[in-house]
Amino acid sequence: MNNITQKSIEAKIRESKIGTETNLRKQLAYLYRIFDYYGWCDLIVTHLSVRIPGENALLILPFGVSFKEITPDNLVKVDFDGNILQSSGGFNINKNGTTVHRAIYTNKSEVNCILHTHSHYGVAISNLEEKLYCLDQISMMFYNKIGYHDFETLFINDDKQDPLLKDMAEFNSMILKNHGLLTVGKSITEAFWFHYYLETTCKVQFLTMSTGGKIRHPSLEVIQNTAGKYDKWRNENDDISVSDSELLFEAAKRQIGYVFE
Repeated sequence: MNNITQKSIEAKIRESKIGTETNLRKQLAYLYRIFDYYGWCDLIVTHLSVRIPGENALLILPFGVSFKEITPDNLVKVDFDGNILQSSGGFNINKNGTTVHRAIYTNKSEVNCILHTHSHYGVAISNLEEKLYCLDQISMMFYNKIGYHDFETLFINDDKQDPLLKDMAEFNSMILKNHGLLTVGKSITEAFWFHYYLETTCKVQFLTMSTGGKIRHPSLEVIQNTAGKYDKWRNENDDISVSDSELLFEAAKRQIGYVFE
């Protein structure tokens, strides 16, 4: 994209919102590449997925393929029982790794995208006894809007997901204690919005705590006032026809280049 204009960005966003499986493959492949770019991948053992509209099925990475190698074509189509419906490269999946994804899609019809990472800063913060700090304006968006789930064992059994679903409640973001981060959204852009800023918040908290200095916590009034502004910005914008979350995802795609034109 050599000449960036407001109209060209909006056109790209409108194109990205087409709800076909072909387009969802493209957008999810971008997500995997973006997560690799930001260093949030764990090579092969974390998962990003998207629901296929009108089907009890999702798209997810093939087992053994790194985030950087994901393309629209090699993503695997899986039903909610963990059965492979389509794998053009002949790949299998890490069925244990899809357990949480399948449980959430089955029980939460409003969720269309799920992102899970074992990033360094995310795991570091998940290892702390205390909850996420609301220290700066970005982190304040998570005030009273993040769930916590204690680590018990690897996500292996399909019938053991009720505690996680209960802890998730209506939250879009979760810290899986001693494990990592999980975000969901009704769209890819919404899920990415939450994950991008949750990863950022964890990094800022880690760096702040590492200084050893006395931490200055904003007042509750300031936190509450700031937190209330983000919901609107995430999903709509007063000045242009696209939302802040859509602009964020499109900007991230430009960071890695439009590799799936």
